[in-house]
Amino acid sequence: MLSEFLNLIVMQLKMIRAYLPVFLFFSILFPIGFMLVFGYISIRSLTPFIVAGTITFYVSIGVLTSVAQSLAFERNAGRFSLMIATGIPREFYAISIALSNGIATLIMIPIILVLGSYLLHVEIKSIPFLLIALVSSLFMASMLGMALGLGIRNIYAVNQYSTIISFVLSFFAPVYFPVAFIPLPFRYLTYIEPTTYVSQALYYAFIGNPLSLLWSLGIIIFGFIFVILSRYVIRRQ
Repeated sequence: MLSEFLNLIVMQLKMIRAYLPVFLFFSILFPIGFMLVFGYISIRSLTPFIVAGTITFYVSIGVLTSVAQSLAFERNAGRFSLMIATGIPREFYAISIALSNGIATLIMIPIILVLGSYLLHVEIKSIPFLLIALVSSLFMASMLGMALGLGIRNIYAVNQYSTIISFVLSFFAPVYFPVAFIPLPFRYLTYIEPTTYVSQALYYAFIGNPLSLLWSLGIIIFGFIFVILSRYVIRRQ
């Protein structure tokens, strides 16, 4: 079973080569423009939020959207049903797609960190806190994408809703600035958006504050909520 699971991951990684030019553009040129635009108009103390927000944006767009759309495409093309017919558990096949997309985004994150250090002089004060925040964020976004990709039957609806949701989570949540900037009572609404926890966990990791672990715990809780939702959706297929 483990060898089948590893083979699925290798198969999904090979498919990444099909959109390598787009991947290179969005992994280098796009974050440069993003951080230059937002970084030079923000005050010095908030520049770590610009890097944290850019990573959050890529986690939302790169993982959530790609996992949801990849699963919808696999199911629409019949490959999802074919794999299930061979005896491979649905959860394993869905998770293999989620992991392959998560790895692709994970490759982009060091590039963003290097650009953030070079362009905005943002230093990482706690690598362990940062790793915990990143791993939990990729897990959470993958599970949310899986729930969308399997829960919505129409592939075009999946493409539309996953894109809309990822952009809403990226720009209608405090990912580029502190939560305290949101006036009450609207601030409470930000706590139901998982990207709020991603950005805050990354920011506190950059400055070496243990509060990063508390925000990462919130990300993990969201992740398990989406796992439960995904398992419920899979069982109803």
